[in-house]
Amino acid sequence: MGNRKILFLITELDVGGTEKNLFRLATALRERGWPVEVACLAGAGEVGAWLEAEGIAVHYAGMDRKASPRAFLRLVGILRRVRPAILHTFLFHANIAGRLANIFARVPAVVSSVRVAERRRSSHLRMDFLTQFLVDREICVSQAVSDFTRSHAHIRAKKLVVIPNAVAPACPSRSRQDVRSELGASQGDVLILSVGRLERQKGYIHLAEAAAALGKAHPEAMFVIAGEGSERERIEEALRKAGIAGRFRLLGWRADVWDLCAAADIFVLPSLWEGMANALLEAAAAGLAVVATSVEGSREVIDEGRTGLMVPPADPSALAEALARLVEDESLRRRLGRDGASAVLKAHDPAGFVSAHEAVYRELL
Repeated sequence: MGNRKILFLITELDVGGTEKNLFRLATALRERGWPVEVACLAGAGEVGAWLEAEGIAVHYAGMDRKASPRAFLRLVGILRRVRPAILHTFLFHANIAGRLANIFARVPAVVSSVRVAERRRSSHLRMDFLTQFLVDREICVSQAVSDFTRSHAHIRAKKLVVIPNAVAPACPSRSRQDVRSELGASQGDVLILSVGRLERQKGYIHLAEAAAALGKAHPEAMFVIAGEGSERERIEEALRKAGIAGRFRLLGWRADVWDLCAAADIFVLPSLWEGMANALLEAAAAGLAVVATSVEGSREVIDEGRTGLMVPPADPSALAEALARLVEDESLRRRLGRDGASAVLKAHDPAGFVSAHEAVYRELL
């Protein structure tokens, strides 16, 4: 077939949902016979080490948070050296940098990934619109993200393809009791987990309010969040003011998400907007009962009342009420967890995820 090499370009390679999906896609494609390499705008990250351990070449442009002409030229050089047939970019900065660099590198086909309905930065939508003539396809993680991108960034419908994120069955490495003991959860505690960046998008300020309300009637409820971000101090201050800091722990970044899921009783995702949260898929796959806000992507994962509970975003009262239902009713938790795991593993199969990408690549080739 000639040149079939794919070069993935991503903003950074620290551990996150997008980065883990890139790793899954890159390694699976290579197993299916596609030549694959990866480039990163920033410096080395842990997922880069994972890729290199699998024998996949990783190139770094060394770009920091500020635009760097030298790093841009390094990126152009990477594209020219690797000479891929397809450049597939992930995350906003890589999407735009890759398109602009390809003006000079002339890779035959360019694919971008749209992973969130970007409601905070209208500049991102404008840049996507202004550079859409430089990209052949934009892969959206949910139908809601595709609809949002078409209506707000005014991307032509024929460029948009929906491929939901994938998730594999849960694979904890430690026992439930060991992890609960580490977290300080007693036998009678109901452990409520969330996983995500401590940023405004994730809605953790509203979760803190919901936890304060829930704790008055249910002191057995204990919250843990795995993640780090710029809102940490604000969240900690809200917890102190509410007097619940002792029952609401911020764990920082954790590599053992499956272990945390195995230890927890409930998963909560209070996002204000989303694309399709990997953490939600992982929690459901692990058999946890989930409560999520009714935002993009999450609505396509959860069937209200059958595979989870949904509440309006930025509504602490509704969030506290839904969590109280699950804290009080263990049989409901078990039913939602069982049915949620079955549904998400069927709808978000990794093999289908890879095959859908292959179909896009073959069309372009």
